[in-house]
Amino acid sequence: MNRIQGLLAAAATTLALAASPAHADTVWNFTYSGGGVSASGSFETVGNGATPTAVEWVTGTYSDGSLSGAISLIPITATPYTPEPGQFLSADGAYYYDNLFNAASGFDDGGLLFAVGTHEVNLYRSGAMINLTSGVQTVVQFSAVAVPEPAPLAMLLAGLGALGFASRRKARA
Repeated sequence: MNRIQGLLAAAATTLALAASPAHADTVWNFTYSGGGVSASGSFETVGNGATPTAVEWVTGTYSDGSLSGAISLIPITATPYTPEPGQFLSADGAYYYDNLFNAASGFDDGGLLFAVGTHEVNLYRSGAMINLTSGVQTVVQFSAVAVPEPAPLAMLLAGLGALGFASRRKARA
């Protein structure tokens, strides 16, 4: 029996070490509407947004009267915008952005750049949130939904498996 317990402990330790490193991802829901412009959706950051954190992906819908559709993140380019350190230039050169989110203030003056079809939309902070595509200023509402960390889930599954295995062995004896 001690041998089985040792094997179970070794298996649980191996699973815990094999699990990907823990990082608290956070999914943020957002919505805004005003001046004929509306958008809603979700995006994910690595971390809880207590400090400026990169947006990993964004999904949702956008409409401004002349343009509407699904939104998708435009990743950071290799072209820095030199007047603003840490900012990057969009492919068409119309926007500078950094795709960083801070829960305390939302986006900074670089903001989030996303695509609606072939059009770019930039949300940035200048007092209120501004949609550059239409020039409308509107407040954006954010709410967080925590994403479970992978290591605790792996430990939970390993523990439940070990308990099931041990109880099965005990029932046989």
